[in-house]
Amino acid sequence: MRIAVLTTIGALASVVVQAGEPVRAAERVVTVCMTGGPGAVIRTPAKVIASKMFAAIGVTVNWREGFRDCPPQGIFLSLTEETPAALFPGALGYSLPYEGSHIRLFYDRIAHDRPPILVPALLAHVMVHEITHMLQGISEHSTQGIMKARWTQDDFSYLIVKPLPFSDRDVDMIYRGLAARIARFQAAVELSARL
Repeated sequence: MRIAVLTTIGALASVVVQAGEPVRAAERVVTVCMTGGPGAVIRTPAKVIASKMFAAIGVTVNWREGFRDCPPQGIFLSLTEETPAALFPGALGYSLPYEGSHIRLFYDRIAHDRPPILVPALLAHVMVHEITHMLQGISEHSTQGIMKARWTQDDFSYLIVKPLPFSDRDVDMIYRGLAARIARFQAAVELSARL
């Protein structure tokens, strides 16, 4: 019963927020808890690049190592290094935007046969792409930029020099998705306090 009530409140809060104004700039913060994959030599520059990409659209990312102390509204990002060939063949990762919490990136595929200079930037772009799905709450893709379904060789060359951009529509969807996440979490906290 409690789960059904929380789900209903979350859905209602999402609709109310999406119909209203997007979340205020001061509230555009997301916590991403990360585990697995390469060491700090690769992860640190990738997180810096990803943070700058989100900062350019007014979103702050709080990175945490491991899942143990991840807040309930956090995003859980796992990096795997032995991805089964049959698991989303050709994909560099996936997210569960309708579930709202989990992302899995295939680090072995991201790094495979790529120049070492490209790996941190590519990892950052894959992180941003999947985190954006999570923030938007949908698995929709754009025709260009960071949210393309498949990047071309030109995109790979470009992202070393300058990050792939967000479309205006993607930015708006991120803001609305963040507002919905905040409203769902606040509604759940308030309901828990009353139960």
